[in-house]
Amino acid sequence: MARYKPYDVDQGKFIPVSFRDQILPGSFEYALHEIVEQHIDLTPFEARYTNDDNGRLAYDPAVLLKIVLYGYYKGIVSSRRLAEACERNVQFMALSADARPHFTTIADFVAQMHREVASVFTDVLMYASELHLIGRGTFAIDGCKLPGNASKQWSGTHQELRRKQKKLEAAAKKIVARHQAQDAQEKPSPVVAQEEKKRATYERTIDKIKSFLRSAKKNVGPSGNERKSNITDPDSAKMSTNHGVIQGYNGVAVVDATHQIVVTAQAHGEGQEAHLLAPMIECTREQCRAADIDEDVFRKAKLTADAGYSSQESVQYTQEKNIDAYIADRTHRRRDPAFAHADRYKERAREEKRRRAGRNPERYTVKDFDYDEKTRTCRCPAGNALYRNGNNIDVNGYLGVKFRGAKSVCGPCTLRHRCLTTPQKTETKQVTIFIGAAESRKEKPLEKMKRKFDTLLGRFIYNQRIAIVEPVFANLKNKGLRRFTLRGKRKVDAQWKLFTLVHNIEKIAHCGTS
Repeated sequence: MARYKPYDVDQGKFIPVSFRDQILPGSFEYALHEIVEQHIDLTPFEARYTNDDNGRLAYDPAVLLKIVLYGYYKGIVSSRRLAEACERNVQFMALSADARPHFTTIADFVAQMHREVASVFTDVLMYASELHLIGRGTFAIDGCKLPGNASKQWSGTHQELRRKQKKLEAAAKKIVARHQAQDAQEKPSPVVAQEEKKRATYERTIDKIKSFLRSAKKNVGPSGNERKSNITDPDSAKMSTNHGVIQGYNGVAVVDATHQIVVTAQAHGEGQEAHLLAPMIECTREQCRAADIDEDVFRKAKLTADAGYSSQESVQYTQEKNIDAYIADRTHRRRDPAFAHADRYKERAREEKRRRAGRNPERYTVKDFDYDEKTRTCRCPAGNALYRNGNNIDVNGYLGVKFRGAKSVCGPCTLRHRCLTTPQKTETKQVTIFIGAAESRKEKPLEKMKRKFDTLLGRFIYNQRIAIVEPVFANLKNKGLRRFTLRGKRKVDAQWKLFTLVHNIEKIAHCGTS
């Protein structure tokens, strides 16, 4: 029979730990320790404390900052879990010099970071620039929509919230009426106590809605229409994502192409992004100027943005400021030769939709009509010539040529059921062939951007965007930074800057020595 060495998992052992040996060069914690101790000015934190002459000694902001940033790097956002990690995890002990702050101290430190986080972000950016990690050649801007600390069930316009209030009041009255009827019959019911709790919940909700409607103003968007407000966090927004509708914030970041350093980070409680382009550009200018990167970083740098930032105002702003921007529009894939046959899937979906609706799925479209650009003549699918009854027609800024079939030809045609939507009522076929944009439309900023975007160089520069900015969001989400835990725009903006600081410090740790 085999013999084994004895073991006992209940035995204890005292192990000497050197905190300095736990912070290894080349690691994230080493870069974090060096940056916080040597490259960040912590004097702005001193305004928090008034214990110069008396009062309890406070935890050093350097210790708390290292605990929070290292916790975010490990995907720990909860202040309770951060406090627990300081007691159990050797890396946290080493970074904090075995300080064990209470979770309320950590939570209060993070909640007030909106006062000092801008200077911390600038100091880290300045250090990254000293290490030559910012190339200033191309910047990419994009947003990452993350849930906030509020439920979307508490969202709605003022009118919708009033309707919800009336429904709850009616439900509470029905409960009271049922109780009064039972009291009159003197028949006690076992569900009375449960319904009383439900009625009390309804009344608290009604009071909460009333208080919000009395004090809160309507949330008006850039277009002038009212947007949904949230009672719990009025600064957050209801926005659609690939994973459904969420209640949260849009973390917008401007990323440098060389080593994917985030140069500007802001959180906005808005799902629409077009009107955020100009403020983000100006903020990037100021941020790079404050970090001594460049007095005007967009003098030579290029800027790429996806279709969410495309609008007449935003594109016009970049052209007026002489910014070399490449902003996609919503139809740029239709003009891309690589996606020339992408519409075949949409056409198949349209045919299935027409078949379900009882319409003829084989009905002809404009593509089935043979148009000659030189002679400006058109023939129908049956081979008959159509006569032109309109030339250079302006339809929403686009020029078109209008054709119509003759009654003597369309009347006896055997393809009427495939050519006309209602062959029983319509006599002849009319078709408009678009030949280009009108002069008034060509001068608009969006048309200029389209011509610039559709060049070989424009497509090449824009195609780099996804490899610049998307890995930043993927890195943060892979670390577990998938939601905001604070409420209010200022606090969430500070937490988003802390998220991106983790990414920047990691880049410094991995690329700063190369």
